[in-house]
Amino acid sequence: MTTIKAAPEGVQEWLSMQTAGTLDRERIRQLLSPDGALVFAGRESVGADRVYEQLAGMPSGGGEMELSVVPNEDPHMVTVRGTGPNGAPLASPGGPMSAMDFVFTLADDGRIDRIEPHPHHTEPRDLAAALPVGTVAPDFTLPDVDGSPVRLDAGSRRATVVVFTCNPCPWALGWHDRIQQVSRDYADRGVQVLQINANDPAVSPKDAIDVSRGRVARGDFAGPYLMDAGQRVARAWGARHTPDVFVLDRFGMVVYHGAPDASVDIEDLNARWLRDAVEAALSGTTPHLASTEPVGCTIKWTL
Repeated sequence: MTTIKAAPEGVQEWLSMQTAGTLDRERIRQLLSPDGALVFAGRESVGADRVYEQLAGMPSGGGEMELSVVPNEDPHMVTVRGTGPNGAPLASPGGPMSAMDFVFTLADDGRIDRIEPHPHHTEPRDLAAALPVGTVAPDFTLPDVDGSPVRLDAGSRRATVVVFTCNPCPWALGWHDRIQQVSRDYADRGVQVLQINANDPAVSPKDAIDVSRGRVARGDFAGPYLMDAGQRVARAWGARHTPDVFVLDRFGMVVYHGAPDASVDIEDLNARWLRDAVEAALSGTTPHLASTEPVGCTIKWTL
């Protein structure tokens, strides 16, 4: 890898603004192509104004970030990797990261056509791969916010939905009401929705038990809200995001894993992928989509 000085000036300036949190809407307009886009965590913003708004809503920082250019033979693509000093992991609001890659696609005139940040989050060594569709999910018993044990008992249900979620993540919150409505709509059809918080409150204070109890007391949840304090279940299931959705049939077999629907920003999607998977589990058929890419914050691991 080479130093950041090997990157085009527009890329250098863009990263300087982004990491310092000194966003300039007019300068972004000049650096981007007319249809330039920012793609991050399932959201695509097109055009300078929308890109500015998305960047403004993301955590800034990175004064201690060291930037270097990853070799690439494509002259229209530049990848810049950010690490801590001397290649050390990065501290970030989303949890520890080994690195952050910023992938820029450039137009012929040198302006930026597309930016795709790719965080490389640090994960526990014993974190399993996500449970594959077609495998039987391991059982668990977890306490709810009042300490009462709740057992996954897929064999007594026509279908079961397990959602790894949390309190502060904007993606978890954005899909939250849609997931609660699924729980209500299918409750009388033998479907149980179990929602699990596996975040370490030492890393994410808004996931402290008192905050979770407050949400339950306000009626935010249409079913049990369980605490995976030791993160045993999340690690065994290979959950990585909030939300991370698994749908099981009456035999406890995974029939769907992924996101609730195609976009957290479009409420009318109404958790379509999740609903389709539940209907398939109820009818003993295969969902139209058996797996999609989970989108959201990373689980805040105890490392």
